[in-house]
Amino acid sequence: MKTVKNRTLLILFLILAGFAVIMYFYDRNKGERSFKSELFTVDSSKVSEIMVYPKGKTDNPLKLIKTGKTWKIKTSKNSYPADSSVIQRMISAVSRAIPERVAGTDRTSWKQFEISDSLGTHVVISQSNDIVADFRIGKISISQGNNQQMYGRNQNIIIKSHVRVSGDDRVYVVDGFLSMMFGDQPSMYRNRVVFKVDKNTITKLTFVYPGDSSFMLVKTGNHWLLNDQPVDSAKTENWLNSIRNTMNSEFADDGTSPFVFPYTLKIEGNDMSAISIQGAINPAPKKYFVKSTFNPSAVFGSGNPNLFNQVFPGKDKFFPVVEKVVKENTKKKPKSPPKKK
Repeated sequence: MKTVKNRTLLILFLILAGFAVIMYFYDRNKGERSFKSELFTVDSSKVSEIMVYPKGKTDNPLKLIKTGKTWKIKTSKNSYPADSSVIQRMISAVSRAIPERVAGTDRTSWKQFEISDSLGTHVVISQSNDIVADFRIGKISISQGNNQQMYGRNQNIIIKSHVRVSGDDRVYVVDGFLSMMFGDQPSMYRNRVVFKVDKNTITKLTFVYPGDSSFMLVKTGNHWLLNDQPVDSAKTENWLNSIRNTMNSEFADDGTSPFVFPYTLKIEGNDMSAISIQGAINPAPKKYFVKSTFNPSAVFGSGNPNLFNQVFPGKDKFFPVVEKVVKENTKKKPKSPPKKK
């Protein structure tokens, strides 16, 4: 009798254990089904338009439109060529946006993660006429990982972005800088290259400045001559290195760009098309402007003179520094005449 009772208890225990296992996997699978394995299905080669709405706005978005193989930035007032590589990186980041966890489950968490309609950046991505991604990007979080580096300092920086998909109240955490890749300013997507040049192909540089300060640098063999005078090779090489990949992120508004550019640098060389860079200074607001034939769609303008001074140096940039040595006591002061007794 005792054996039958023990056997009955064992059977009941096994049934309950099996039921518990079934419920565990059911709940886990149910949770997995409710958690998105991916946020978007985006084919980067087929994306035709991206709209970025200013925070808190529902109209006048900044539009990125693809025409053929090129991209264009279109605002309510202007249109500019876009840097296609920048936009491709954005699209790739969206297509790789895999949710790691849910940070908030309902609307009460939106403000905390800066992802409400007024705080988040609204992005809509289309392929032809089909919307493939409609989402808001919110707060970015930066933390340090557990990998210890030299001197005991933690160098492993972890970047996370918060995303809310249209029609879903949950806030997802995704890896990376997604929150920093989308903005409503056209300058974020424009071609920032002023000009590029292989310094080894350059043979002639012509500087045309107002007044009588113009000059010419010509390469003869391995040496440079400024108006037929030898220059400092190291200083000239350093300057050439500084301009070979000149970039800037400050663009002039159409209304502020000057009509006359009195400063010109013409770069000529072997196996290259000549590049002309022009500059201007507006003394009233103390603003400096630079444009080039390498990137004719842009006029760069800033109150900072660094770009202008880099492209349009004076002659002294290429000559050795002349040190004036003042020798004391080399000239004796004339003695005062002796006092008469």
